[in-house]
Formats: sequence, structure tokens, C-alpha cells
Amino acid sequence: MINCAFGKRYGLITIRHVKRGNKNRLVTIKRLLKSGVKFLEATSQHTDNSIFACQNEEFLLKCQLAQRNEYSHAKRDSRIKSTVTLIFTICSIVASIVDCDTLSAISNLFAVGLVVFNKYSDGHISTHKKHAASIQQYIDVTLFASAIGGTKSEWGELPNKTDLAEAISEFSDEDTSDMKNWYSDYSSLPGEAQIFHCQRENVRWDYGLHKSYICLQLGILLAAVVAMIVTMFIINPDFIKLICVLSWLTPLAEYTYSVCKDVFKSISILRKINSFCDQIENKLSGDNVVSVKQELIDLQYKIRERREVGFIIPDWFYKMRRGKHQKQEDSIAETIVNLNQENGEQR
Repeated sequence: MINCAFGKRYGLITIRHVKRGNKNRLVTIKRLLKSGVKFLEATSQHTDNSIFACQNEEFLLKCQLAQRNEYSHAKRDSRIKSTVTLIFTICSIVASIVDCDTLSAISNLFAVGLVVFNKYSDGHISTHKKHAASIQQYIDVTLFASAIGGTKSEWGELPNKTDLAEAISEFSDEDTSDMKNWYSDYSSLPGEAQIFHCQRENVRWDYGLHKSYICLQLGILLAAVVAMIVTMFIINPDFIKLICVLSWLTPLAEYTYSVCKDVFKSISILRKINSFCDQIENKLSGDNVVSVKQELIDLQYKIRERREVGFIIPDWFYKMRRGKHQKQEDSIAETIVNLNQENGEQR
């Protein structure tokens, strides 16, 4: 699922920290700050502190919309970067084929500009990813703290109330129904078990998406290579033009390589996190009743770090796979709950 240490600690923030100038936005932020306080009061008095019940509080659903929007901005910047790279590559190939010195000079100039543009884009993408991870971290920690008690500060730094209010202010009138039931239903399990299985659901969801996406990317790359070879045989260019065309394919090859490298890196990180999950589950399933709270906190740190630096799956691919993945996760949750009830492992 979707799917960071950012900002100051969650503390007392007054409205004077908000920039002046937009009265409507200021009023909205004030209302959202009050909404956040009411939400915190409500969760402290909530009769059902399960993650499944608390996750559908309106304030947290708005936060979900905000984090999704931040990830969408990062994906948009990444899409622009890939589009510019592709257009540059095509133009460079054309410039090489037509033997025009002016076009070749222009394409060489743009080659330098492309490097600068890609570095600038990477900075913007990283900023959006960290902000999104920060908001998601707040959502997770709020739910986890309500399930087992304790303070949010145990889980690391979180965005403050003004950060959250500004992030969700543009979604004050948005429909949040699509964000409900983010996590599957583990409400019949004890608090620590609920947290663990929600965390593992995050890891499993991301791992499955990354595996599916890298298979698609490798398939597209293979098709492109085959198409290029066939085209070469059909056109039958001379050696010099062939070398020119291949040289201008370097930016496209570099981009494709960087995407595959980032996806494989994320998969490697997720495998290590999954191994750590196995260790925690062994403790939860053991005969001795022991607390794994510190391990859960460590696991959440690992999940947050992956969200900050990991590859982000495009929205269209996520939407295409979402229904199947969610159905699978609900089935896994139902099986786990039934097994715990049958084996008497609830604590």
C-alpha cells in the first residue's frame, strides 16, 4: 500500500505560523486545526481502538488524500522527466540521420541541458516523496498508538499540526470514501498483532506491486530492443549512421537502466524488511508471551525510510492492480484471524 522524518515534532502550533494573504485558506486551516484537535480527543475516548475502526476517522482520511496527492506530484515530475528524455532522444536520432550540422549542434547543447534538468527533477521528486512519507507516517503512528497506547514520540519525528492542516486544506470538500479501509480487518487480534500485520500488509503490498512492475518494464525493454534490431535490418543504414543512432540512444538507455535499478533496489530493501518481519512473527507466534513493541517501532522506521527513497509505482499501474491486491490482502487477513482463533494464539 501505499504507498520520514519531516518537519518539527507534533506540538503546540499557533495560527501565526501560517503565511498571511489568503483569508479563505487561513480560515480553512483554522478549521482543520480544530478538526485535528477534535479527532485526537475523539480517539482518546473511542470505545473501539482497533486500527480497522480508527482508520476511517475523517481527519485521517483527509491525510490519506494529502499523502496520495504528494505521491502523485512526485510521479508527475518523474513522468515529465521521462517524457523529456524520450523526446530528446528522438530528436537527436533525427538530427544524426539528416546530417545537419545546425541540428547536431542544438542537440549537443540540449544534451547538457538534459543532465541539469534531470538533476533538478530528482530534487523535486525527492521532496514530494519525503513529504508524502511524513504524512503517511503520522497516519500510521496515530493508529498504532491508539491500538497499544503510549506516546507518538516513541515512533520518531512527525509533522506538526500546521504542516498537516496546510497539506489537507485543499481537500476539505473532497469525497474520502475511496480512502476508507486502508488496512484489512485485524480488529479481533491483540494490539501488537494488529500493528504487525498492518505493517506487513504494507510491505507485502509494495513488494507485489514492484515485482509486477519490473516484469512489465523488462518486457517493454525486450520488445524495444527487438524492434530496434528489426528496424536496423529493414533500413540497413551505413556504419557511421548506425554508430550515430546508437550513441544518441544513450540517454534513453540510461533512463531505462536507472528505472530498473531503482525498482530492483526497492525490491531488495523490501526483501530485507520482509526477513525482519519473519523474526517478529516468530516472537508473536511463540509460546512465551513477550512484547514486541520495540521491534514494531524499528520495523516502522524501516518502512518509513523505504517510502522516502524507494521507487514509486505509477498511478495507472497501481490502479490497475489495486482491486486484485486488495482482495488478496483481505483474504490473507481473514485467514490469519481464523488461524489465531483456532490455535488460541490471541494474547
